[in-house]
Amino acid sequence: MGARAALLHALAHPRHWEAVVLISGNPGIEDTIERHQRVASDHGLADKILHDGVPSFLDAWQQTPMIRSQQNIRVDWRTDMLANRLQQTAAGLAQSLQQFGLASCPNLWPTLAQLSCPTLIISGELDTKYSLIAQRMTQTLAQAKWASIPRVGHMPHLEAPEATGLVIRNFLSELFV
Repeated sequence: MGARAALLHALAHPRHWEAVVLISGNPGIEDTIERHQRVASDHGLADKILHDGVPSFLDAWQQTPMIRSQQNIRVDWRTDMLANRLQQTAAGLAQSLQQFGLASCPNLWPTLAQLSCPTLIISGELDTKYSLIAQRMTQTLAQAKWASIPRVGHMPHLEAPEATGLVIRNFLSELFV
């Protein structure tokens, strides 16, 4: 959700951004039918979270293919991350999903080309869905670079922090020498 928030803000307030780094970002759902299906799915999931609770949701969510690669995050970080996630409330998670889930956010694809600052788009090599999105975003944005982090999934900054950090440092050093 961080990439989505950054992209929304950068497009709405471009003067505030000198550069953008997006990790596993998605500008939105373009297809109206797919968007409606996702809204219904998200509302169903929100109801399930409210009914079954946070631990049950997390157990199931962490087994989804996109999230499963988080098993590769350092054990101490993963332990802290899970502890933080378990502190969330069912109502808060449900509300977040309903109000800031991908289907609830505007489709930014039509306005994406308006982002004129240098942009680094990062995806994990094993996250094929978001790698395809990253490639398409790179083709849409005039000043975009795409970096695929080898052997990781949806959270390259936590699954391979050194490699991801190096890519970001190199990008920023080219801009702000």
